[in-house]
Amino acid sequence: MSRFGGSLRRFGFSVAVLCLGLSAVEAATLPSTGLMGVVKSADGKAMEGVAVSARANSQTFSTSVFTDGDGQYYFPALAEVRYKVWAQAVGFEMARGELAVASGKKFQQNFTLRPMKDFQMQLSGAEWAESLPGDTPEDRRMKELVHSNCTGCHLTGFVLAKRFDAAGWGIILNAMIETQTQPEAPNRKLLEAYKEDLVAYLARVRGPNPSAMKFKPFPRVTGEATQIVVTEYDIPRGDNPNFVMLPNGSDWSEGIASGDGGVLHDAVAGKDGNVYFSDNTYPERTIGRLDPRTGRVTSFKLEDKTGLASRTHGAIPDSKGNIWFNNGTDGTIIKFDPATEKFQLFPKPQGGGWVGGHIEVDSKGNVWTSANVGAVKLNPATGEYTDYKSITPGGGIYGIAVDAEDNAWIAQLGADRLMVANGRTGEVSEVVLSPLMEGVSEKDREIGRRSGAANNTAPLYFKGPRRLGGDPKGDSVWVAEFWAGRLARINSRTKKVTEYQLPSKYAHPYDVQVDKNQMVWINQMNSDRVAKFNPFTEQFTEYPLASLGTETRHISIDDSTTPPTIWLAYSGLAKIGRVQFRTDTARSAAGRQ
Repeated sequence: MSRFGGSLRRFGFSVAVLCLGLSAVEAATLPSTGLMGVVKSADGKAMEGVAVSARANSQTFSTSVFTDGDGQYYFPALAEVRYKVWAQAVGFEMARGELAVASGKKFQQNFTLRPMKDFQMQLSGAEWAESLPGDTPEDRRMKELVHSNCTGCHLTGFVLAKRFDAAGWGIILNAMIETQTQPEAPNRKLLEAYKEDLVAYLARVRGPNPSAMKFKPFPRVTGEATQIVVTEYDIPRGDNPNFVMLPNGSDWSEGIASGDGGVLHDAVAGKDGNVYFSDNTYPERTIGRLDPRTGRVTSFKLEDKTGLASRTHGAIPDSKGNIWFNNGTDGTIIKFDPATEKFQLFPKPQGGGWVGGHIEVDSKGNVWTSANVGAVKLNPATGEYTDYKSITPGGGIYGIAVDAEDNAWIAQLGADRLMVANGRTGEVSEVVLSPLMEGVSEKDREIGRRSGAANNTAPLYFKGPRRLGGDPKGDSVWVAEFWAGRLARINSRTKKVTEYQLPSKYAHPYDVQVDKNQMVWINQMNSDRVAKFNPFTEQFTEYPLASLGTETRHISIDDSTTPPTIWLAYSGLAKIGRVQFRTDTARSAAGRQ
């Protein structure tokens, strides 16, 4: 059964105040010191939900806040240096300022935003996708084909910002087929089957003639969703500590970047106050450590037999403060001890499952990963690995989660099903997701049956379970349905599936985690927003990020803070993002560097 979450405006002011721990006076009154101001439009009206960012030349991170219903903003305590400050909203020109901050003083920086006639480059990938024409059944079909075949590797805005005639789009599709797919692979079969349709449609909507697209930005966030502080840290390449990605998403008018942003994949908070991240792309670094107080990044290298850095993908902390990673170079699991800064290897006997990309720790300290056979469990005390084979072989084994009873759930992205490994008995079962039906012709179903699905392309009827999270206090496992744009709730005992449509169908939900209050958090690869789902009210709230083209593929929660802190890996921009939720003490403490 599908249920549709309400818009942000359903959250009244009183609800937002209750959730954030702010009194009505505190929420509406600016502090007496620090950097603050008011943002208005050219007609003098206050603007809510505008991003205001500050960055010093000496820093490798920026801090961003958002205006409230009166157009007011205020920053947490900032270091005493000179800052560049800018304000931006989709549909308006960026406004800039520069000033020096000193302790105990008030700094008022007001902005006036003027409308921008051509604002399409400022749009997120989801806004680009929503703007594709869909007035006829065929246009709606083609809109879904672009979504399911052209936006798994690239954000929609990066693809559609270009304009070519039919010959040009044909060259691009051919290049995708020849360089990004293998013979007989599902993604090649799908692209070949739909190539002519895609070329004709793209040439019509993004060709040399006037565009058929009508750009409509999403409404700016309001109320509760504006009461956050977003800090975004630059992450250099492991082989180049001076690397800086440009453009880096901080100026939305530059559009969505593509290139060297994939310097990290997962990022998790450690007990020592640092953030640890995996690196599966560049040489000389196996994992990295970010000090969020200074922005300093330290790289750590685990050499393989040839002297190269072992590659990592997933990351997870345990209760003792260790950080666990998968070793993609030799298919094993490795542990990093932050106190000693040493790796511990856990050799795996030849044969059996090859450890995959994602990793979890159960309540007994066992480490689980997805694997080519299904799932693999490591007992750290003995070094013993146990393989669990999926009932349906293959199927694009991807994310993994552990539920409250220490059962492991593994997403089979290319098979639209979940494998379940019973942590006590070892029994394996599966949950099959029902296919999408609306607007899918028999021809499309036949193409899907012939081709199958891959990690980055899918038949029109696929939902695409990608990554998932278990609720340690309840009986739910939550699944990000990448292609369907839905959040699935699976009862871990009855296996009943309930689905909720995200605010944007084209947001590409990628990962799901549950915090200590049982709130469900979803990163959205294609929308530059983070969604919170309240399972008690069955409502979504979306929180904005401050950069365009973040391409987040992982979300993690630091439950040691109150409220919890959200960490995100920006795979598209070589950054790590931190989202903090303002409280009555946040003005003097949150975000202090």
